[in-house]
Amino acid sequence: MTLATAKRDSEPRPKKADAIRPLDLFLLGLVRGGLVTPYDWKSRARTSLGASLPAVRRLLDAGLLKKAAKGPRGRHEFALTAKGEDAVRNLARYVEGALDQSPGDLESVVRLACLATIIGDTGTAKKLLVEATNAHRQRARSAKRRPAGTTPLRSRLGALYSTVLADCEAAEEAATAEKLESLRRRWDKVAEEVLQQWRDERRTRR
Repeated sequence: MTLATAKRDSEPRPKKADAIRPLDLFLLGLVRGGLVTPYDWKSRARTSLGASLPAVRRLLDAGLLKKAAKGPRGRHEFALTAKGEDAVRNLARYVEGALDQSPGDLESVVRLACLATIIGDTGTAKKLLVEATNAHRQRARSAKRRPAGTTPLRSRLGALYSTVLADCEAAEEAATAEKLESLRRRWDKVAEEVLQQWRDERRTRR
């Protein structure tokens, strides 16, 4: 079974206790697709060791991943457990559940959108991008410098630092919102190009 064959089911969306972090879910998808080492994740999915190794520990502790035999050059390989396979089969449920939660950082949102697209749900992928765009725009508005005179400054140093930092945060949030909006507009085209290349390469390997 590939990720593309994961089906929706009638089960309720996962409760918080059962929730899987976007990065952890992404790694399960990578393992199911044949990328089974942290080196694979870094070289083929741009996921750093600093991010993936703590996630692996969480997945091992949760019984979603297990260690497999060491691969070439002694690299650790991982495989899905039965529980991990079940999570992948119910991928749509977890991805849709993300729509009920506050959008996360840029990478988390993009990972979830990619997972949704891989299982054929580009509609949810774009909804995730829209919600995240709106959330970052709201954060940008909230982070803008406060109106002068509304709060006693008390400290020149503290006031200057707080104001400059708020400006930086507002600019960063606004820039993230623009990136997400641009990505949403191009999503169908980019996804189709990548998936077509994958299909072509797969036919060549046969």
